[in-house]
Amino acid sequence: MTADEPERLRVLERYGILTAPAPPDLASIVELAVYTCEVPHAVINIISAEHANLVAAIGFEPTQCARSDSMCAVTLVEPAPVIVPDARVDPRFADNPYVSGLLGDIRFYAASQLRTPEGPVLGTLCVFDTQVRLLTAPQRDALDKLARMVVDVLDLHRHQRLLHQALRAADEARVELERSNSALQQFAGQVSHDLKNPLTGILGHAHNLIDIPAIANDPDASFCAQRVVRSANRMRTMIEDVLALASAGGQLHLETVDLNALAHAVVEDLAGLIRTSGARVTIDSLPLVVADLTQLRVLLQNLVSNALKFRNRERRCRIAITAEVNRHGSDISVIDNGRGIRPEERQHVMEMFTRLDHNVEGSGIGLATCQRIAAAHAGSLRLEETPGGGTTAVLTLPSDPTPDQESSSRSSDGASRSG
Repeated sequence: MTADEPERLRVLERYGILTAPAPPDLASIVELAVYTCEVPHAVINIISAEHANLVAAIGFEPTQCARSDSMCAVTLVEPAPVIVPDARVDPRFADNPYVSGLLGDIRFYAASQLRTPEGPVLGTLCVFDTQVRLLTAPQRDALDKLARMVVDVLDLHRHQRLLHQALRAADEARVELERSNSALQQFAGQVSHDLKNPLTGILGHAHNLIDIPAIANDPDASFCAQRVVRSANRMRTMIEDVLALASAGGQLHLETVDLNALAHAVVEDLAGLIRTSGARVTIDSLPLVVADLTQLRVLLQNLVSNALKFRNRERRCRIAITAEVNRHGSDISVIDNGRGIRPEERQHVMEMFTRLDHNVEGSGIGLATCQRIAAAHAGSLRLEETPGGGTTAVLTLPSDPTPDQESSSRSSDGASRSG
């Protein structure tokens, strides 16, 4: 038991590791530990007051054991990584039931601490074998790097959970929070800092691991490392989506926007996805509108991106961007021939974190962001069925989005900025 055990347990509780499913990226890390150290077993062990909790494991199912029986509990008080070639001759472990034969026949054991940025140790990343063996210096270094990556993943998971809770509360209190938009933007900036630091750590450690010869020369290990990188990049995309949602609908900077130029700029931004999708995108003659250029670009890019992601695989994807102008304003439509959305799901799909197809990557935030931007312009966003199949997203913008903000708006050539 460590001298700062009460504080360690408080930090462990804040991470919420034992009250929620383990982050899936931990499975990739224990796979990398097995390949790197050339052992059959690897475990991420979180040590609570009474138990050792295996939250990710290779070689057997994650489970729980008494803390008094856990070899990893010893690592909490060790100042350096624990490397034990033969546990039978180590006085710390010789009588342990996982060594003596009562619960197991472990011989080789190595562990690195999962030390948090605050200082307390949450548990260990350990590898072990029923055969006597040694670790090379590069393997020991890799095990330490993997342990730091585990902490980065847990830290990101903790901040992400807090962010989701805060955003749900923000949605429930939308009216009150809209009156304090400046506070929300400060929150978004702080969240960006808190989330991007551990994410940068994950990507940095993952790229370092890819360069280790033992991993680079092993196709399976290299695949696992690349999977960690891809997962971290998906996390980064979600963070960016969440921050876009937090800042959407804030103080508008109104100007005259050349919608035609803006639509072409959005299509150019998505050229890679359009090309790989084999899609055909057409843009009608579009009008000038009064809007916040940056937010309108986010909205339009989300709608076109959704049309590409949710295309019908049985026919070529076709997307049309059109507009109709009337005395009240403009109806801007993004029309696709994709899978379509059932009528009963069209309103629900614009709620935060709603995803109708979990096989398509995304955060479930894009349409909520679009709806928020439309509302900030005193407009609306609705989803309709495209004749012949597909979805038509219609953005209605009034001629004068926010008359009370006219003094703060600026008018400029939207075409010069939308490229």
